[in-house]
Amino acid sequence: MIIGVLKYILLSELNDQMAYKLIRSFHFNKTSIFQIEGLPVTCFMAGMAIDADGSPRAYHPNNTGLDDLKHSGYPGNWWGVATSNELSTGEPLVQNADDPAPGFYVSTTSLIDNRYAYQNPLRYVNAEEMPYFVLPDQFSPAIQLGDIAWIHNTHNGLNSFAVFADVGPDVGEGSMCLAKKLGINNDPRYGGVSSGILYFIFEGSGRGNGQRVTESQMSETGNKILNQLIVPELIGLFK
Repeated sequence: MIIGVLKYILLSELNDQMAYKLIRSFHFNKTSIFQIEGLPVTCFMAGMAIDADGSPRAYHPNNTGLDDLKHSGYPGNWWGVATSNELSTGEPLVQNADDPAPGFYVSTTSLIDNRYAYQNPLRYVNAEEMPYFVLPDQFSPAIQLGDIAWIHNTHNGLNSFAVFADVGPDVGEGSMCLAKKLGINNDPRYGGVSSGILYFIFEGSGRGNGQRVTESQMSETGNKILNQLIVPELIGLFK
């Protein structure tokens, strides 16, 4: 649906005006969140913290995983790993010999592939293999898990499409794979960047939660949308 909406707006209005306008929508913590006038696009500039969630190697009982175990929770309140009772109060599930990383915890993401069971690491979006970004819970009613964004690094000009795959406490966070594509140090413990990353989220562009996510499908949809937009003007909105 979003592709048709964007195409109609661009052909009838923006191709004549050749200009975009930011409308301040709200603040989240220290970040101003904008919409582009006339388009179903939410955008902002922030840094990028690095998320390892969904990687089978993200968390280990001995804290030897890719990320610090504190980022997955603590006894009685686990939010980043699958548990014995499927609640935050359960005991973390450890991968067995048939799983991708035996001995590591099963790290979860909010976006899932419902073909796989709760305890299966394949149910979750692998931060090492998929470019994804993170938003707070109930960030915007117009944006749902599975929606696609175009993300641009103003420091080096690199960019990538990414899928909304995980919920976190703040804006400005992306998967290890996304950070690598953007030329950012993608170490979950020590990497990231404090500013200069543009996020353009295409509202309603995804397939919703529970669906299989592949990078090729995400990129195909993202390109159909981005090709209707004037990229230099998008970037210029934040200069």
